[in-house]
Amino acid sequence: MARDETTREKSETGSARESGPSSSGPLGPDAKAMAAMLGEGRPFYGLDGPALPLDRSGDVVLANPAALGIVHGMVSAPDGRLAAFVDAVFSGTADSEHFRISEPEIGVTTDLEAIMLDGGAHLLLMGRDVSLDDNLRATLVESRQRYKDLVEISSDFAWETGDNGKFVFVSPGGALGYGADDLVGMEAKGFVDLQEGVEVDLPFTTRRPMYGAEFRFRRPDGTHANLIASALPLLDENGTWQGVRGVCRDVTEDLARDAALARAQNRERHIAYILRTIRDEAEPSAMLRSATMAVSRALSADGCQILRADSRGGFRHASTFGEIPADPVLNLGQNMESPAARDMGDYRALAHATHYHHTVNGAIVLWRDAPSLPWNDEEVRQLVSVAGQVGIALQQVASHERLEELSTTDPMTGLLNRRTFNERVQERVEPIEGPKTKGVLAFVDLDNFKLVNDRLGHQAGDEVLISLAKALRAAVRTDDLVARLGGDEFALWLDGVDVALAEDRAYDLLGDTSIFEPFIVDPERPLGMSIGLAAFEPTSGESLEALIARADAAMYEIKRGGKNALAIAPPAEIVARAATS
Repeated sequence: MARDETTREKSETGSARESGPSSSGPLGPDAKAMAAMLGEGRPFYGLDGPALPLDRSGDVVLANPAALGIVHGMVSAPDGRLAAFVDAVFSGTADSEHFRISEPEIGVTTDLEAIMLDGGAHLLLMGRDVSLDDNLRATLVESRQRYKDLVEISSDFAWETGDNGKFVFVSPGGALGYGADDLVGMEAKGFVDLQEGVEVDLPFTTRRPMYGAEFRFRRPDGTHANLIASALPLLDENGTWQGVRGVCRDVTEDLARDAALARAQNRERHIAYILRTIRDEAEPSAMLRSATMAVSRALSADGCQILRADSRGGFRHASTFGEIPADPVLNLGQNMESPAARDMGDYRALAHATHYHHTVNGAIVLWRDAPSLPWNDEEVRQLVSVAGQVGIALQQVASHERLEELSTTDPMTGLLNRRTFNERVQERVEPIEGPKTKGVLAFVDLDNFKLVNDRLGHQAGDEVLISLAKALRAAVRTDDLVARLGGDEFALWLDGVDVALAEDRAYDLLGDTSIFEPFIVDPERPLGMSIGLAAFEPTSGESLEALIARADAAMYEIKRGGKNALAIAPPAEIVARAATS
């Protein structure tokens, strides 16, 4: 190894080492010139990087200040790697003419280049600081690796197409079920779902930057994925288009979620509209009418029918909106636990049962013209949701009717009670609007009924009342009214008839002895009935109270005169004159 002090002294004096112990002999011309240039104030002396010549034994001949650290390391802690490199260069076996020295504690890396001098008698090591280059290179490698990792784990896929529109690069992970090798070399346009005859600027062949372009890409199984792409065209130094580089994101699931959310929101709006329409109606029949209209409009139907379950397991009409098709839509109301969509000739029908507490209580039937689109899955789901609300509405209607029945009828016979009968007769004889109605009021009272209760018991008495109620109900028409006023007293309103027709009906009742035969306990005092009739003329000006009084008086006239007969009350005019005379 060289001696630093001697080297420094020779360097400072600017003299060349022309003799001295060395395996290579005296300095040659090249080494002398180098020694001269390393002197203080000379060109190599002030270099930022180290410069030092060595002889064949590895001794340092001279060194500039930047090389003193290397010289110190060679003397105080010989670096076997550097010595081996020097030996290899001298022997001609070195793989490279460069050697790197790293100093991690100060963050410096020096690249030494070996230059042969004097025909191989000496070796010049010239160095430069490559710390910045190494750091930049390491940063670039790290950045590339980071980008590579992000691309590979991302749901997006990067790609590049050439000037022929074919893929020349695809992310290593592939895309949409394809491997990268499956796509490279293939024409990108061939995978895009395009409408025939429509020209579209595709990201894979675009001549302009694109951001957020949407299109459909065919998967290997033939289905399509919805993609959003951003792309930049590639240009050479002359501005010639060379292809496109870009990235795509699969948004199929995102769009499906958005569509499902939109359908759910739309379904909620329709249901809210239907519920609001139903709840705004207090009267049951109006509630169902509003429901059919709202359901029909919400589901874009031409008409809607709501059915109610009957006691025989079938359905009966409850309310209809729109014109019912010629075919019997009611037939759809059978066994509709699941929605049933059917083509019925000129129209398409959709039906589903309604429930309340897991029990079928009705059905909804929708229809529209056959040229319309078939019922889709979303409309079926809406009908199922609506059916639950309509089922509740039908139960409310049934409950309302039950309460009305309890409040308006006699619980034993099912006939109208006294209060309801009087109210409905008053609507005929003293209407708030419209003309008065002609008719006959009949009062019926059982004869010798007390004997049945005393001899056969009250249960038998109840059976008599129920039998008579059935007979009276059978004797009236749709517009007529029949009621149990209390005890064994009954009343009928025979709508629109004259007294002669009412008399014929009364005699028919009196002649039907089968009603009472099972309950006769004393032939001398048979079970029968007394009937009083009072005809109402709209022009008479008679009040309901006066009409009732005439019918009641006629009935009691029979009770006093022998029973089991009928009497006709004098006309209202005669009774009125008699009262004032």
